[in-house]
Amino acid sequence: MKRAETLLVSVLLAVSALGATTQGAFAYTGDVWSNSDSFTARCLGFTDTYPQQLYSLTTGQMGALGYQPITGALGSSFTRSAFLSEVFYDYAVYVHSHGDNYWASSGRPNVDSAIMQDPGPTRCSDFSKDAIRSSTIKSTTIGTPYNLVIMSTCNLGSSSSTMPNAFQIEMTKASTQREFYLGYAYLTYDSSELRFERAFWSYLNGAPNHQRTLYQAFTYAVGIGGYSAPDSADPFQPNWWGNPNYNGTPG
Repeated sequence: MKRAETLLVSVLLAVSALGATTQGAFAYTGDVWSNSDSFTARCLGFTDTYPQQLYSLTTGQMGALGYQPITGALGSSFTRSAFLSEVFYDYAVYVHSHGDNYWASSGRPNVDSAIMQDPGPTRCSDFSKDAIRSSTIKSTTIGTPYNLVIMSTCNLGSSSSTMPNAFQIEMTKASTQREFYLGYAYLTYDSSELRFERAFWSYLNGAPNHQRTLYQAFTYAVGIGGYSAPDSADPFQPNWWGNPNYNGTPG
């Protein structure tokens, strides 16, 4: 089992203390993080309710897929330190925030993608203060595999993104591992993300016994259409890497 070496001591101690354990004792944690303070009228000029909706949607649907407990945060509790302290133990990770493919500290042409922590209620996102770089995430995860990673942000589904590798997910559409990464290739409206993700989750969890795959859910959600895009240079284009035959259940 993944992370077995890390968890073995605590599991043995639990068995010793309780005299028995059950399969339900093995948790497959999912984290849902949503940066809401960057999407307020103070920062955007209008009130954006999508961060709350995406957080609630994903929390429920990730739980229906079998990840428990669901942790993470909505709003100011979504900090860099909180994210990095929890991510190693996750099997599934969802982030709604600003995201982009920034230059690495070594400069061009190297890329070091990043997501933005919530800046709190008194300011708006600032890269120098709020970026959580993929290189930092990768060093924190220290090689542990992940089942499902969704970056509900701009740009982190593009071919130049380094975020999939931060979770040890190879940028291939023919993986045989139990892994799937979903993101958006260009600038993306929150309304389009919510429309897509509602369709994605409803199809995936709409069949009994998790019979449908993440790729099938992706294809269905793309096919419903009706997505708003900023402009012709930024079409609505979700993207994925991983295993096309994987149904998303944890473990």
